[in-house]
Amino acid sequence: MGNILETGVRLIILLGILIFVHELGHFIFAKLVGIRVERFSLGFPPRMIGKKIGDTDYCISWIPLGGYVKMSGMIDESLDKDSIKGEPWEFMSKPIYQRLLVILAGPLMNILLFTVLISAVIYFKGEEVLLGVSVGEIKSKAIMTETGLQPGDMILSINDRQVKTWSEVDAFADSVDRISVIVSRENQLDTTIFLSTLLDSIMRTRPPIVGRIDKKSPALKAGLQPGDRIVAINDHVIRTWDDMTEVIHANPEHELTIKWERNGQILIAGVEPRRKKVLNPATMEHVEIGLIGIEPPYIQIKEYNLLQSIGFGVKSTWYSTIALGYALKLVISGEVQFKNAFAGPIGIAKIVDESARRGIYDLISLFAFISLNLGLLNLLPIPVLDGGHIVFLVIEAIIRRPISPKVKLVIQQIGMALIIALMLFVIINDFRR
Repeated sequence: MGNILETGVRLIILLGILIFVHELGHFIFAKLVGIRVERFSLGFPPRMIGKKIGDTDYCISWIPLGGYVKMSGMIDESLDKDSIKGEPWEFMSKPIYQRLLVILAGPLMNILLFTVLISAVIYFKGEEVLLGVSVGEIKSKAIMTETGLQPGDMILSINDRQVKTWSEVDAFADSVDRISVIVSRENQLDTTIFLSTLLDSIMRTRPPIVGRIDKKSPALKAGLQPGDRIVAINDHVIRTWDDMTEVIHANPEHELTIKWERNGQILIAGVEPRRKKVLNPATMEHVEIGLIGIEPPYIQIKEYNLLQSIGFGVKSTWYSTIALGYALKLVISGEVQFKNAFAGPIGIAKIVDESARRGIYDLISLFAFISLNLGLLNLLPIPVLDGGHIVFLVIEAIIRRPISPKVKLVIQQIGMALIIALMLFVIINDFRR
């Protein structure tokens, strides 16, 4: 019971902070352009508790599905149809560009929070880089012939400089047109020379060498130790980490015969992967896979100075935005089932709990990712969301006159009903899972 309460409190605090940051963006920009803010609310109406300071009622409302800043002269989540009176401090009395800035400020604050938090994690913790450079799938036989590489080759050096990570490979390869590569293939060394641009046609993976092992895991019971190299599972020859995980993931609770090399000696044992349900990032669906409790080999910490950390945060924001857009595209196209695309309070609570167990940096990173999701999803062109208000502004700019308050009210009511229905669906789906 204590763990459930702790997880619930942690989730409420996390979501509360994210909503506060979002609404603070609207609040600050509204004040900057001279719009009167009547209410700053965490949660949707009806109002629960609060205190009025100056013109603004700072409060907590009963429906915990978000929050809002009630600005004079604006039809929003409060659904107040009598708020437009034509006063100079009202939302509708301001130029379109100022109103647009006020609306965009909320999502941008959440996106900025992601950038700041990821930059801070990288600055204080550094980047975790998995060691080991192995060749995965090669796009064509022509590329294989031209490079002289084969799937499973372990790259040891480029232009006589030792490499231990794919980042080091990129750093060396970007500086020259042709590269001389030494690889280990079935315990034999081979050298090949080819154009550095051909590296883009090679799938990247790691050697099947055991790094960390979980306590009480099937791998530990079987006798595996850090540094062991997996060479075969059942009748499958294992050359890369991907080869190994493909077999293990496909056999939850099925006995496997695993063969590994340690200091030139071949050892064999049986292992039964544990069954676990995980989210497949490619399809956004939950699948059951087998796990034996091992992680990739050793992790090297790459340190960043302040400017490099900020650059890393900005790049992460861009790439994460693209990834979220792609995931949304899969949902819209029907390639990913709608019920599997969104996590509700229970699902988020479980993810938060798991991240908290892994440490403060993992929890902060998750916090940042949820903030980015909140900011970007708020930009969707759905009534009640910020994206819906932006659509109103665009239409107003095109037709060069305000949209009827009655029309706005009806659309906002429909949007509110849709959002509440979506939240109920997600929560019920959480319980079913």
